[in-house]
Amino acid sequence: MPVCSHNDWDPLEEIVVGIADHSQLPTLNKSTHSFCYANESWEDIKHLEGPHDRRIIDEANEDLDRLSHELTKLGVTVRRPLPQDHSKKFSTPEWTTSGWYSYCPRDLLLPLDNMIIECPSPMRSRYFETRIYRDMLYDWMADGTKWISAPKPILADDSYQLENLKDPTLLNKEIVFDAPNIVRLGQDLLYQVSNSGNLLGYQWLKSIIGDKYRIHLAEKYYSFAHFDSTVIPLRPGLVLFNGDRCTPDWYPPIFESWDKIFWPGDKVPDIGSNLAGGISPCSKYIGLNLLSVNERLVIVDENQTELMKELQRWGIESMGLPMRQSRTLSGGFHCVTLDVRRKGTLENYFT
Repeated sequence: MPVCSHNDWDPLEEIVVGIADHSQLPTLNKSTHSFCYANESWEDIKHLEGPHDRRIIDEANEDLDRLSHELTKLGVTVRRPLPQDHSKKFSTPEWTTSGWYSYCPRDLLLPLDNMIIECPSPMRSRYFETRIYRDMLYDWMADGTKWISAPKPILADDSYQLENLKDPTLLNKEIVFDAPNIVRLGQDLLYQVSNSGNLLGYQWLKSIIGDKYRIHLAEKYYSFAHFDSTVIPLRPGLVLFNGDRCTPDWYPPIFESWDKIFWPGDKVPDIGSNLAGGISPCSKYIGLNLLSVNERLVIVDENQTELMKELQRWGIESMGLPMRQSRTLSGGFHCVTLDVRRKGTLENYFT
């Protein structure tokens, strides 16, 4: 069946779940520094390159397999990518790098209605990562999905800055954005400008799909990477915010009429990173990175017990599962999945 996905809460029917096989720390260069470790000095991260410990890979795969099993039990069709050796080097005229992983299918593919867009990541190590979904993309296209790819960026060193972390490290020199910079809300899309998506990316996306969607710009809420641990719509009329990044006086105005949960950071347990020195490519807020099965059920990190209680107050049940390497590999339940089919239609949730 073709791709059909309009938001993050319609009843889930088909999903891609990532794998941890051959995950590694990619070649350290300015793009890796900008995306993964912007708040760390070069001296503190220069050793972070090469293969992960076997335990990290094994535990991550155990948790991804468990997630796949539970989704299958719920009647969801689960697809998995084939393993790919991410240690292989590849080049453009400007640089040479290794790959990263197949852990986060969310990041590089954006499903919108019956279309899927390959996104132009700011990470050099992800330049060819969508090849692992090639068979799926051809299957979906054969079933009627529209498949397009954004222009490939050059990603030269002058596309990044690390001097002023109050501003995004990704500069506005070419079209660059990851899929989780976009929050899907039916006919409305919220586009975040950050270290993983710039204004030119917003302008390109608007030029391609602006006749079908209203695209709203979100700036200065969170300048590091993706938006899906900051703004988490749970159903029409209800949104969960990271309370350390959004407040009752500062949140995307599109949600003005919705009920809002501002979840404080001191209620987000930190499971920690297994990288040397405790350095992580993401923050503890990856614990807010949940996957909605439908409006009444979400899958969330089993450590987030207080959040599960709060969601229950709003009529949402939680399935707590382990994701032990989420801070080490940089991906929670929303990151490690890609919902390509949900039962629903394209709706207008805002007047």
